[in-house]
Amino acid sequence: MGIFKLAAAAAVSLTAATAAFADTGLMTKFDDIKWTPIEGTPMSLSILWGDRNTGPYAMYLKMPGGFEVPEHAHTYAYEGFTIQGEWQHSFAGETKVLPVGSRVTQPGNAFHGDACVSEEDCVLFVFQDGKGDAIFHSE
Repeated sequence: MGIFKLAAAAAVSLTAATAAFADTGLMTKFDDIKWTPIEGTPMSLSILWGDRNTGPYAMYLKMPGGFEVPEHAHTYAYEGFTIQGEWQHSFAGETKVLPVGSRVTQPGNAFHGDACVSEEDCVLFVFQDGKGDAIFHSE
C-alpha cells in the first residue's frame, strides 16, 4: 500500500525513529492506528515517535474532508507528506493542492493555511525537530 511506502521513505532519514524501536520492533496496520482528538477541532493525531510537547517527534495528522484550518504558524519548521486525500497548503501567496505522495517543507514562525479539499479525510505524515504548536493571528 502506498501509505506505508511513503511513511517508510520519510522515516529513513530520521535515525531517531529507528533507534526508538530498534530493540522491540513495531508493526501497525493503518486501520489499527489509535487517534487522539485535538481539542477544539475536528482533527485528530497519532504520535509515531518522540514527544510533541518538546520535540523532535513525528505524527499522523487527520483532517476531515472539507475542513479548513484558519491561517496559523508553528514555532518550528515541519516536513509534511500527504498520505491520504488531497491537502491544500497556502504559503507566501501560493496555494497548491497536494495529492498523495506530495511534500511540504514549512518554515517555522511563518503563517500559512491548510485544508482538506477532498471528500475523504486527509492524513498527513508530519515531522518536527521542535515542539508541536499552533499560533493563530489572535494570539
